[in-house]
Amino acid sequence: MRNFEGLADYLIPRRKNVHFLVFVISILMVPGIIASFEPIDIESYDMESPELDANQVLREEFTAAGNIWGFGIFVRDPSYFGDPDSDVTMIADYPGRGVGILEPEGGILNLSVLREIDEDASELKKNEISEFYLPLASEISGDPVNGILDLATEFRTFMSGQSSLTSPRINPYKLAATLDINSSTDPAPTNWTDCGPLECLPFDHENVTQAHIDLAAHRMANNSNGAFLRFLSNDRTFVPDENSFVIGPANHQISENGSLISDEWLPGRWSASAAWLIVNFNRDEMQKSGWTFSWKNASSEFGYEKHGFDLETKPIRNSVEVCREREANAEPLCSVEWLYLSLEEDLRMSDENIVSLMFAEAVNVEINRELLSSAYLILLMGLAILILLWASLRRVSDVAIVATALAVSLVWMYGLIGWAIILGKSLDNEIIFRSQFSNLLPILILAIEIDDSLHSLHRYKEERRSGKSSEEAVHKSISKVGLAILLTSVTTIVAFMANMTSSIAALRSFGIEAGLGVFCAFFLTGLWVPLARLDIDLWLESKGKLGEERTDVIHMIPSSWLSNLASTSARFSPVVVAISLLITLFATPIMLSLEGDFQVEDFIEEDSDLAVGVGLINERFSDEGEPAYILIEGNISNPLVLDAIDELRDNMNSHGPDDPDQISKMPNGQVELIGIDLMLWYTRAAMAWNQTPFEQAGWDFDSGDGGVGCETLQIPNREMDFIYVPSIEDSTCLNFLYGFMITRGVPASGGYPSLSTSIVGEFIQVEEELDFEKPWLTVSGDIPSYPRTSLRFGLSSPEQFALVEPALEQLVVDMAPLQNLSSGPIYERGDLATAFSDGSNPVTWAIPTGEPIIRFVAADSMQDDLQDTLLLGVIFCILALWWGFREESSVIERLQIDRKNPTKLAFRVGINALVLSAISFFLVGSDYVLIFALIAVALSLLWGTRPFTLATITTAPIFLMIVWLYSIVGIAGYGLNMVTVSIAAISLGVGIDYVIHLIQRFREEMESGANTLSSIAAVGGASGIALFGSAVSDITGFLIINQSEMGFFSTFGLFCAVMIALSVIASLILAPAVLALLHPDDSLFGFGRKATKSD
Repeated sequence: MRNFEGLADYLIPRRKNVHFLVFVISILMVPGIIASFEPIDIESYDMESPELDANQVLREEFTAAGNIWGFGIFVRDPSYFGDPDSDVTMIADYPGRGVGILEPEGGILNLSVLREIDEDASELKKNEISEFYLPLASEISGDPVNGILDLATEFRTFMSGQSSLTSPRINPYKLAATLDINSSTDPAPTNWTDCGPLECLPFDHENVTQAHIDLAAHRMANNSNGAFLRFLSNDRTFVPDENSFVIGPANHQISENGSLISDEWLPGRWSASAAWLIVNFNRDEMQKSGWTFSWKNASSEFGYEKHGFDLETKPIRNSVEVCREREANAEPLCSVEWLYLSLEEDLRMSDENIVSLMFAEAVNVEINRELLSSAYLILLMGLAILILLWASLRRVSDVAIVATALAVSLVWMYGLIGWAIILGKSLDNEIIFRSQFSNLLPILILAIEIDDSLHSLHRYKEERRSGKSSEEAVHKSISKVGLAILLTSVTTIVAFMANMTSSIAALRSFGIEAGLGVFCAFFLTGLWVPLARLDIDLWLESKGKLGEERTDVIHMIPSSWLSNLASTSARFSPVVVAISLLITLFATPIMLSLEGDFQVEDFIEEDSDLAVGVGLINERFSDEGEPAYILIEGNISNPLVLDAIDELRDNMNSHGPDDPDQISKMPNGQVELIGIDLMLWYTRAAMAWNQTPFEQAGWDFDSGDGGVGCETLQIPNREMDFIYVPSIEDSTCLNFLYGFMITRGVPASGGYPSLSTSIVGEFIQVEEELDFEKPWLTVSGDIPSYPRTSLRFGLSSPEQFALVEPALEQLVVDMAPLQNLSSGPIYERGDLATAFSDGSNPVTWAIPTGEPIIRFVAADSMQDDLQDTLLLGVIFCILALWWGFREESSVIERLQIDRKNPTKLAFRVGINALVLSAISFFLVGSDYVLIFALIAVALSLLWGTRPFTLATITTAPIFLMIVWLYSIVGIAGYGLNMVTVSIAAISLGVGIDYVIHLIQRFREEMESGANTLSSIAAVGGASGIALFGSAVSDITGFLIINQSEMGFFSTFGLFCAVMIALSVIASLILAPAVLALLHPDDSLFGFGRKATKSD
């Protein structure tokens, strides 16, 4: 068996140089450490995904679109009415879908509550950030507003008589059938001139009562095609009240035309517990003015206040002027996350009967707060580990050496990571992407280094107890344990390198970062720790203070217990292996059934505002769904694209009750798919309603070609004069309509609101600058190209990935009309130029995207990555161990011996090829089976066949342990997320360390002439002590981390503790059983007989 004797001979006399080298390298790591502490953007999804690419296109190309933020306004529990504080714990309990609340009257539709909402909106309008507001159009009132949509403004508009609900409205179905604007115009749906027993007062009138609000709410609910009700939480309902004069629908439903229907109409009022408050910002202008939407690019600022062990967020307030100065001076920018929270804090200042809550924003602020709040747990973990290290080593100086090695290894690891970041940036080829996984590195390296340090020091103690001098003991520790630590380090590094195959950059980077950490740990624990121990002992010896290593000291657990445990497992090896396989047979289906999952409480504190906000969205606003998009790239001026969009909408509305139902629908049951085709309808209706804006843009209503050279339709306008309007079947007409909407927006018409250019900009993108006077042309007089459009839809309960997956699969099928317009697969981005040269194939790319879809894709990738990285890691570990256990004799020497029995050699080589090919088959399919078989044959001849068997049995117990671990993950109710997936490589890397130490010591005992049972007993009593001490320390540390309220840390701590416990079982029970089966001799048949060295 190979060892490090030559290395030990070299290092021991030069140990002073080694200490100096450690010091110098530590100093050189300082710049790297500084670079490594760059901000980590939790919301960054760096992965290879067409959906992510499409989302990036949306952000970069659709710059005219706004950035919409959503606040939730919630009624408080009555016990908190008037309380000056405002906190999510005060929010009234959810009564249930369609139940409503009784106190206060009307709930969120209570007059006093609406006054508070109005005050919130006024506060936002007065804020200096309002210069970045973009227009919004209300679906309820039709009133265009600047930046803010709120419930109080809807009442103000309606009760002033200026709402679209109190104006004549174009009927789209009649207009499509008759092309007659007059005959297609219906009377106003309702009014605010006849209020029955009440005087119709404006919202701001001092005599307005709750009865006025009840009546206005009912008329908006009954005449807005469900738009008013959708602005409320899904517990909205008409609550009966015999004292009310408003007659409304109990247990209402919404008909296809948007009106309310019910079998029973009773006196009462509308009620709900919450409503939206929407703010629309000009993202592009904010970025030009020093604001950043990326946490990595933001200035590092501490916006927290300490309260005991916890921190509370105290938002940083950056003025517009300060942010502009930062942009001008090329300084780190202002984070919009602090802006989110400062606006929320401003709104809460006036809360009395409500709680204002920003929905699902400022993720990085919350994650950093929880990380900093959990810092004391790291200190507790370190203290507990130091105490347990002393219990295992029983020397203060040993604990000090290990603690120093831990600290230095972290310095080296972060230093190397930082230097890799610096080098990557200088070469414009970054390989390090700091992520939330990076926060796990110290804990991970701690676990690995404790294990290796204990093995190194316990071997030193063992040799000293046997009578060897300090130098001889250190020589043996480096020679024997140093080799084992090298193997554990190599296998751990290659296990983490399996993450390099991941499509997620964060996982790939984590593999590299962890590999650097393990490399540092190897040098310090395998080489420096024993050298440090030697120098201290020689110094003590020179002072006459070095005593003998006591043999009666119990190192945490009697070694005889561990020796008997390993021996018993060996004696009953067939039973142990059979039980293990049965457990694996039960656990495997559970592991394979795990699906990608994202539960916010798995990552952040369950009671945090962020987590509560996400829960409230899913609970009370599930009908709306999170906005998602279909990005279409091609020649959007080709009329075939509009036909395909219309057919896509029909397909989405054609499904039955048994089909996936995660795409949000309007109250009439139709899927809400908003696109440029609908805006074209509004624009052409506006042309018939009011010709002036279009004439100013160059359209000639008296010309058969509209004055722009396109095909037209002739229809009557409101004055019954026949005019020519553009046909959407003509590309030139579409160019005019698109250009008009981009430069001027969509004018109001027939009860429908105007749409600003920012709203239009969310759905259509033009390549060149348009001529404002002639919007169908560019400023250079050329025909513009419109290469992209987007369709927006809502995805309900987007965190329930098991429901999202079939819905997206169905959506892809529904997109067949777009596929029919492409010469290639629309999922793959094609050559955009071909869309403008091939009129029959105008679509080159069409793909669902948006934040909820990216999260799903990332989760789905995790499920695939778990299996791929695990199996690939197994192959890497087997190959690394095969190399580590390789035969010492040369290839020629072995062939000369084996030529006497070539059949036996061929059989062993064939078995190796079969096993490695089988693993490769499960990993990458049948395409590479032959390649791996040839690799196995070559390596069998190069390194030997028996080392492959040893490498396989070293890896097998840990592989079974990982299967058990993930079955526990499933049984505990967890799915596959960023934490649980990362533990696959960690389990393989850390767990196999335990078995390698045991296997190496077993080989050493066998080569000394001991029989199988004695060797296993010796391993249990020697290596088992270090294994047990390391495991207890690690488990204790991880269980302390599990106490964190931060879900990310808590989940990691829990399953790492389980993983370490299973690794102990694999090393002290499974591995001895497998070794006994592969090395049978007479010592194993004496059941019940205690094994001794003389055996």
